[in-house]
Amino acid sequence: MGNYAMKDLKIVGDGTYPGGDYERVAITGNGIVSGNVVAKEAKFTGSCTVQGDATFQYFKITGQGDVEGDLISEEVKVTGELNVGSIRTELLKIKGFLNSSGNIEVEEMNVKGGFDIEGSQNVGQLVVNLQMAPSAVTEIGGEEILIKSKSLLNRKYRLEADLIEGDTIYLEYTTAKVVRGNDIELGPGCQIGLVEYRENFENRDSKVGEAKKI
Repeated sequence: MGNYAMKDLKIVGDGTYPGGDYERVAITGNGIVSGNVVAKEAKFTGSCTVQGDATFQYFKITGQGDVEGDLISEEVKVTGELNVGSIRTELLKIKGFLNSSGNIEVEEMNVKGGFDIEGSQNVGQLVVNLQMAPSAVTEIGGEEILIKSKSLLNRKYRLEADLIEGDTIYLEYTTAKVVRGNDIELGPGCQIGLVEYRENFENRDSKVGEAKKI
């Protein structure tokens, strides 16, 4: 039997095309993929929607992307806004805003902007610069967690969470019920109900209801 190469899916302008297995997916304009889609590489520019689950090796968005189901990819880069169910990836880079109705599982996550995650965030390394809007997540669990608030207009945006747990944690302008970890440092502007630390705890200029070594 012969070898059959998968086709590319290219949408320029307005268009709706069926889901399926493709080599590459490229959408420029206002494109809709109706159903689950699988591809080695996907690049969205403009306003693009996947009406189902998306599985890629590499996924890049410039503009607004909507994945109505879940997203699985080795690498995800967003410049603009991504609305999605759950995400599972090795590397997630956001310059803009992420809206997720599910959970985020990622080895390395870098955010310049903000996010609203209804579920939990399970990360190896998390670096966040809150630059454009208030952010929220139910739970963050990870190894290294760094949250800073720095915008071009010197406006301070906040992160709200129920639980933040990690090995090494640095937080600014964060409101959380519980922060738990080995080494915890609070910079300016935090409001934390309970801090539980195993090794070290430093509070520069934040409000803490209770801090205890565990």
